[in-house]
Amino acid sequence: MLPKLNLYDPGVRQYLFDTVRFWVSEFDIDGLRLDAADVLEQGFMRELRCLTDGLKPDFWLVGEVIHGEYHRWVNESTLHSVTNYALHKALYSAHNDHNYFEIAHTIRRQRQMGLGDNVHLYNFTDNHDVARIVTKLNDKRHFLPVHVLLYTLPGIPSVYYGSEFGIEGRKERGSDASLRPALSLDELCSSDNDALQLITALGEIYRNEPDLWYGEYREIDLTTTRYAFARGGILITVSNSDNEEYFDLGLEGTYTGALHGAEISSDQGRLRFTLEGNSAEIWIPASER
Repeated sequence: MLPKLNLYDPGVRQYLFDTVRFWVSEFDIDGLRLDAADVLEQGFMRELRCLTDGLKPDFWLVGEVIHGEYHRWVNESTLHSVTNYALHKALYSAHNDHNYFEIAHTIRRQRQMGLGDNVHLYNFTDNHDVARIVTKLNDKRHFLPVHVLLYTLPGIPSVYYGSEFGIEGRKERGSDASLRPALSLDELCSSDNDALQLITALGEIYRNEPDLWYGEYREIDLTTTRYAFARGGILITVSNSDNEEYFDLGLEGTYTGALHGAEISSDQGRLRFTLEGNSAEIWIPASER
């Protein structure tokens, strides 16, 4: 076991800061992930932020944080982002429990902390510490709406390697070995792999739509089984129900579905349409086409 480092020791701090300088100068790194950032001393993180801002103006610091008031770590003086475990939990349990209020409440609470559209938490559905998203979902069809939400809610979407192929896995006997398998890309990269096709499409949509990066989040419609919100001018709708969901939204304009290609138009100030059960769509306004 490695000895614990005393971050209050000036010599230890200097050693760590010299190491960061070396990595930047020799390997041109662009950022650092700080493990268990919730137990790191705040003064150390402030000094680290000051150092890295001076080395590279766009250097990025992200911390692993499970619970708590995320704004304690994400601010102008310490870290740029932390792992959004609160949303991670909401993404799968809101589908398993058929309760979109959990996701909407999570977003509202984080915005009340001051983590608005210009603060980007690190969003994910799974990682090396938790079971794969396909394993956690009671209904595997929810893979689609879960990942549409991952790519469209405020934050930085992240897909853990292998989950883009829809593989399963969970921790066993305290080991995460089953979450770190060797993958055969020849077997997994197939046009028949629905999970891969979805993640590929979402990545392309995300790259081409800046509103999904910086657009204002607005909650538009919410029940236990349907959820509609906007990011800038883009409309996102999701369903966790086995039945079709009917949306009647106070929006003007014509929209095209980026995933499935359907077109919808408002009538007398109302946008009315149905969405298949256990589905989702990203609606792009016609003005952007």
